[in-house]
This record gives sequence, C-alpha cells and structure tokens, in this order.
Amino acid sequence: MPIEKGPVWSFNESIKEGRRMSKSRKESGRAKKLAFRPALEGQRLEQRMVLSSAHAPYALNQFLLTHPQVGYALKAGRPVQFTNHAPPILYGKSYNKGVIATQTAHGGQSVIVAAPDGSRFRVTLSLADNQYGAGLTAQTGNSGSSAAIPVNGQSATTVTGLPQPKGTIRAYGMPGGKVGLIVDGSTEQMQLTIDPLPFHQRRGYAHSFAYGESGRSHILNIGSLNVTSGRIAQILGFHSADLSGPLVIGGTTTVDRLAFNSLKQGAAISVGGTLNTLDINTSINLTSGPGITIGQDLNLINVGTDMTLANGASLKVGRFLGVTTQPPKGTGTGSNILSLNQSQIGTGTSQVVPSVSGYIQGNLIIGSGSIFSSASGIANSSAVASQTSAVSASPFLVNGQLQLQSASNVAIFQAVFGNAFGQNQFSQQVNFVARNGIVLNGTTIIGPS
Repeated sequence: MPIEKGPVWSFNESIKEGRRMSKSRKESGRAKKLAFRPALEGQRLEQRMVLSSAHAPYALNQFLLTHPQVGYALKAGRPVQFTNHAPPILYGKSYNKGVIATQTAHGGQSVIVAAPDGSRFRVTLSLADNQYGAGLTAQTGNSGSSAAIPVNGQSATTVTGLPQPKGTIRAYGMPGGKVGLIVDGSTEQMQLTIDPLPFHQRRGYAHSFAYGESGRSHILNIGSLNVTSGRIAQILGFHSADLSGPLVIGGTTTVDRLAFNSLKQGAAISVGGTLNTLDINTSINLTSGPGITIGQDLNLINVGTDMTLANGASLKVGRFLGVTTQPPKGTGTGSNILSLNQSQIGTGTSQVVPSVSGYIQGNLIIGSGSIFSSASGIANSSAVASQTSAVSASPFLVNGQLQLQSASNVAIFQAVFGNAFGQNQFSQQVNFVARNGIVLNGTTIIGPS
C-alpha cells in the first residue's frame, strides 16, 4: 500500500507562514497600556537594564563612585572599553529619557552627558588656560626642549619636555537627574571644563520652531566630583554646572579656580591646599554637611547673590583670607572690584583702593551651628603695604546684610576680621563691611552704611 505523503511547502511559503505567526503573536500580546514598565527610585529603567542579572544601575553607579579605583570600573565594564555602536547622544536624536546618559569621547579625556531635560554637555579635561605649551615655538620662541611655565598664575617654573594633557574622566548617572564624575591622573596644569553642547541642525528642520529648547535648563547637576590625584588647576562650570554633592581635591598643590553656577543643598567642597578663587555665579545654599573646607589659604570668594550656611555647614579656612590678590577670571570679578568705578585719569589726585578677599553681592546668612572662620584672619594685600600704608588689609565685602542667628558667631567674626563692627567703613581697623547692616537673631546691631 503506498504511503501517503504530506504537503510539501516551498521556501517562500515557509517565510510567509513565519511572518503570519509572528504577526499573530504581536497581536495577541499584552496591550501597551498594560505593559510592564519597571522603575527604580522614581526613574523609569531603560529596557536593556530590566533583565540585567547584575546590580541595579544606580546601585552599581554608587559603588563605582565610592570606589574610584580603575580596576572596579574595568571589571564592571562601565564605561565600556570597546563598543561598536555608541549610543546616539552625541549626534543623534534629542535625548530625553528621564535619566542621565553618558558617552565617552576622545579616549576618555572627554565625556558627553545627556541630562533628563534634554540638555547636553561636554565635560573635557584639557591644559589649563593659565598654562602654555613648551612646544608652541610660534608663540613662545622655544625650541621645544624646555620652557618656563607659570604654575597657577604664580612664578614661572622650568619644565623639561612638552606638557601634555593628562588624565581621564568617568561619568555615572545618579538618582534625581544628577551625574557623578571621577577625574583620574590629572595634574596641577589641567582643567576640567563643563560646556553646553548644542544640537546639530537636522535635514528638513531649518524652518521648524524648537519647542524643546523652552524646557532645557542647560545646567548640569553634579552630584559627586572626585579628583583622585588630588591635583587640578581649575574646574570651570560658572554658567553651566550646579554642585549638589561632594567635591574632593585632597592634594596640597594650589588650585587656581573653582567656578560653578550655584552650590545647592548637599554640596561640599574640600581642598587640601590653597584655593585662589572660588566663583559662584548665583547663590550658595549649604544647609547640611561640612560645607566648604580649605586646607591653606582662600584668596578670593565671589558669590552672585546670597550665601547661606546653616545646620552645621560652615566655611573654614586653614590659614589666611585674601593673602594674594587675584585678577578677574572668565566672566567673574577679581580682587580689584572696588577700583573698577574709580576715576584714575584727569582727577589730579591718586586714591588708593584696597583689594577684597570676598565679595558677596547679596546677604551673608549664618545659622545656628554653622561658622565662618579663618585660622589666621584677613591677610595684608602686600607685605610692603602693611608697613607703609594705612590701606593694607583685604576687606571682606557684603553688599547686603550679615545675618547671624547665634551670638557666638559675633566673637568668631571679631577674631577673624579684627573689628567690633563699630565702624562700617573702610579703614585700617575694619576688615569686614556689610553695606546693609548687621542683624543678630532678628535685631539690627549695625545699620546700613
């Protein structure tokens, strides 16, 4: 009896059947509105992270931020060492996933950061503005073997060979739309720059209105910044970065400038050596944590509006305030702020105007449990002026009020600034000036000048 054969399907029929079955599976799946969309700490996870057998993304990032040794990052593969398809946040579509995304560039000397609001930034480690290369013969006339290089704006130092950019940057997303940065291998000739990164013009969109720009802050929120080498010349984010976590520079070499848009709650700055200039574009609002600690001298602090220290957050300087006058840097003001509006030509007289050690354009508010201290007080503007001129100190100037909530802070201020707040004008004895008066626990003790 002949065996009955089943139907023979062609290759094309198999493909069609496969497409039909695939379509039926999609149609019979769960409705989109019922789809499982997991979240962690209020932030929706990316799809590729959902089925990961490793740690949750923020937990792993936090481990890497608190263990900055390179070996941990290499073992975890974050950032990835090799990749064939980098995420399209540098030149791709507008990124707005509700969480921070990062992409390594220039072999680790730069990192591209996409913020939750769609803003993008390039964080770059490069040779500092106050340095120049020994090999630039057209500018320096040097043969390239050695050069006198000014270190942090001070006296020149002869360095053999060519100073090359050194170091790498790692970036990790943190909860709340923040980014954590680790800077490895930097020297006192390097600077870290945070620049807003514009979007490229797409084909066919030349006459389209950019509605998305209205919701972008163009301010990067830095939740942690660790300079593992303890040496760096500058960190520049004067109009582009807020600090809301710890910034640690543990070495004793001089840091020329730290510049941020604002210091938010949770921010803390620790510098082991001298800090030449601390520039804050808007406000300092420190209501927790250690606050700002400078191991040696703080030569100049600029704050665009109010400076608030409360709940134990303090400003502590290990040695002097204002020992070395500072020039204007970037769009910030320098120690010569008082002389900017003085007539110097055609008056027939010369008026000596002191340099300042601090310039707060709003109020200085010091709450209970917080202090503003300098171990050696205000320094003289110059060693010569201290012996030959009545104007030798570097006064601390507050355009608004000094608001104190504790009587103990009065004694601290008298020790730091050497005056009893009895004269609200510049003189040899007065090192602190609050133009709108001094208030102690709601009671005015010195009126406006």
